[in-house]
Amino acid sequence: RSHPAPAGAPRACGCGGSAQGMQVGESVRWVDAKIELEFPAVPFPSRRVFAVAGEALVRALVTRHHERLLATPIAGLYPKDAALFAQAIAKAADYAVEATGGPAAFTPVQGTTCMRTRHFPFTIDETAREIWLGELWRSFDEVGFPAEVREEYWAWQEAMSIRMINRRTTKAAPRRFSFEQAAAAFAAPVAAKACGCGHHACAG
Repeated sequence: RSHPAPAGAPRACGCGGSAQGMQVGESVRWVDAKIELEFPAVPFPSRRVFAVAGEALVRALVTRHHERLLATPIAGLYPKDAALFAQAIAKAADYAVEATGGPAAFTPVQGTTCMRTRHFPFTIDETAREIWLGELWRSFDEVGFPAEVREEYWAWQEAMSIRMINRRTTKAAPRRFSFEQAAAAFAAPVAAKACGCGHHACAG
């Protein structure tokens, strides 16, 4: 059971020290409670997403998203074995289908889930989250996900992805990406073009 610091009690910085170093006093020093990571509310999609996109496209989006992730620095989060990777994709697709209003293929097999708990065995930091989001964004166009429901799907995944972070590497809160911000942040990079002499960005 935690006990609040009494009024007027001396305070220390977050690591227990002070500007003058670690100073031990006659009385107990208190470090104020602090919440370093706030989980935002998650807007789960309405049935409209599934009604517009359909099961095939939801599954195609999940599949392409994960395929793209295999070519990123967080590929190690996923099984190297092709069969196991396919099983992981199928499970993730079952979850997305059910969450967007489709047939309940996930809960009857996996039970109710806490995505944060399921991802505890893996180290996921702020950078990994942004990579994950970027590949999701680029997957929308590649599978032709319907434009009219992209924002609703994105709002769900962007907020939920914060709950998967289990290792902090910055003091700043994880970056948020609205649908409009994501368009600029995760646009596919433009391929560099060579000039006539065969060099990139040649001065002449």
